Amino acid sequence: MKFLLTILLGAILGSAATFYYIYLNHADGTEQALMRDTLLTYAPFLEEYITP
Repeated sequence: MKFLLTILLGAILGSAATFYYIYLNHADGTEQALMRDTLLTYAPFLEEYITP
């Protein structure tokens, strides 16, 4: 069970890191705004951590 939780945590962190890398290095301003708006729509508690 511990192994499966470790794999799941790694997958979550890996996908989050991949999206953040794309956000910083490959998205233009309008794409970044769309990504921020999407995050703030579905997870409003993140708003204090995400600055435009």
